[in-house]
This record gives sequence, C-alpha cells and structure tokens, in this order.
Amino acid sequence: MLRIALIGTGGIANGHAQGAEALPDLVQVTALCDTDPARLARFSKRFPDAVAVSDWRELLARDDIDAFDVCLPHHLHAPCITDAANAGKHVLCEKPLCMNEREADAITEAIERNRVTLMCAHNQVFDPAVRRAKQLLDEGAIGHLWQVRTMDCFTARNYAPGAWGWRGDKATMGGGVLIDTGYHPSYLLLHLAGQRPKSVCAMVSKHSANSLEGEDTAEVLVTFENGVRGAIHTSWAYDAPNGNWQFHMIGDKGQLYGRGNKIYVQPTGFHQGAMIELGAVNVFAEEMRHFAESLQNGTRPVQDHQDGIDVLKLILGAYRSVEEGRIVTF
Repeated sequence: MLRIALIGTGGIANGHAQGAEALPDLVQVTALCDTDPARLARFSKRFPDAVAVSDWRELLARDDIDAFDVCLPHHLHAPCITDAANAGKHVLCEKPLCMNEREADAITEAIERNRVTLMCAHNQVFDPAVRRAKQLLDEGAIGHLWQVRTMDCFTARNYAPGAWGWRGDKATMGGGVLIDTGYHPSYLLLHLAGQRPKSVCAMVSKHSANSLEGEDTAEVLVTFENGVRGAIHTSWAYDAPNGNWQFHMIGDKGQLYGRGNKIYVQPTGFHQGAMIELGAVNVFAEEMRHFAESLQNGTRPVQDHQDGIDVLKLILGAYRSVEEGRIVTF
C-alpha cells in the first residue's frame, strides 16, 4: 500500500484524488495540505482519515507517509520537492517540474542524493491512443520517423482581472500558456519522438488574455538529435481547429494520429487512416497505478525527473528564442 500526502487541493488535485480513490487496494491518502481552509475541509470530507495541515513541512517527519503528491502553484514545486526528498519521501509532481534551471539542479541533487523516486505527472502519456501510438511507432509501423506534431488548445472564457489567481503573474506562473497547458504537448512531443531536442524556435501571441502577464498562444518548432522535426501548438484563445489531433506522426511508411482513445493508422499510399478505437481509461488512475507499481517494483517510472527537466529546458529554450529572436541550440 502506497501512503501519499496530497499537497495542494486546488483544481488539478481533484484528478489526483480520483486516481487514488480508484485504487483503494494500492493507494491510501493519509495526509492533506492546503493553505485554504475551505478547500482543505472539502477534501477532508473525501478522505476523513487523513490528517489535514496548512504547511507541508508539518508532514515531513511522519512515518505514515511514503510519498508527496505535489499539486501546488508552479513557484512552490521546487521547495516542496526538495523538502520531501530530503525527508526521504518519494514524489509525484504536477507539471511543470519547476520554473528554471537553478531549481532543476536543486531537485536533481536532492532526488539523487537521497535515492528517492520522482515521477512527473505527465498524464497524457497514459491516454490509450498515446500508448498504442508509441507501441506502433516502436514496432516500425510507419517506418523511419520524419515528423511529430502535438497540440493542446481550448477557449478560456474568463479573463477578468484576478480571475486566474497565481496563473496571471509570471513570478508564480513562470510564463503563460506554454509552461502550463503547453507543457502537455511539450512532454508528449519528447515522449513520442524518443529523443532530446537539438534546437528550438518559437513564437508567442496574446489574443485574448490581456489581464494575464503571459502569452495565451504559442507555436514551437523543434529539431531533434536524430534529425526528426517536431511542432507544438497550444492556445487558450481558441479550440483546436477541426481535423487537428492531439498528436500526428509522419514516417516514410505512413502516418499515425489520434487523441484520447482513438488512433488512426494510415500507410503511405492510402488517403484515409484506419481507426482503432480503444477502451477509455481514467488517466489519473493509470498514472497513480504506474507510480505505485514503480515504487513497489523498484523500477524507473515512465517519466522521471530527468524527463521533466528535458521538457523544462525545451520550454525555457522556446521562451529564450522569443526574447532573442533566434533559433536556440542545446
């Protein structure tokens, strides 16, 4: 049984809580932490046996906690992770892993020195279509990979001043859509390409989010070490256009594309892909299961701290590309 402390009970914590609730024989929430008494009270009703505190440091010495599940604002990820690691706790951390390279170095040092496991909560790698696409790609279904495209867009409805809380401030957010929603297609791109990026260039825009400091739309082009090209598109200003997919991979023998639990396989020479419909899953439950089983078996999780750092470097490189108006190489 993996005993976790849920650190932060804001919006995304609902998904993590559902993941734990779906696995009663594998995961137990033994502690809750939030500075908002109302949110903490709501989660205490869901987990009545869990101790509830307002400061994660109160939980570090407890021996009934194996891991911290970090669902905090971005600027609090690094201090919480390093505190947990130094206390011998494993960590499941929401995106992004942290906000800059200095924090990434501190996290790496704490994780490796204390020999604990950190898994990045990159939930879209557990989408059935993504899992099958990765399997088919590795089996050579579309031959030599040429290009990977990933996308995550939706229309945000409320840009009233203050409505976005900490997300409206670069000091606590780290940027705009690219380091938040755009983190999904960024890690998905690296996961599917299976390589580290060699160079990146980017453009960002602000169409609707005038009350936010960061951008609401970003396009990123990536070249990988093996020559594969990548493209990321993310926006809060509009929904994904019809015909666009969560992922789209092109190789010399065909294409793979899809989203959620549907994937299309289109060999070269065919004008339409054959659809494979897969069973729907709760990605948060699958993510939590993978974390727990990785700890039980002593195996590396599918997305560990190094994967999170690779994604962060890509995003920081994209922002630097925008600021300096050039292609950034790694």
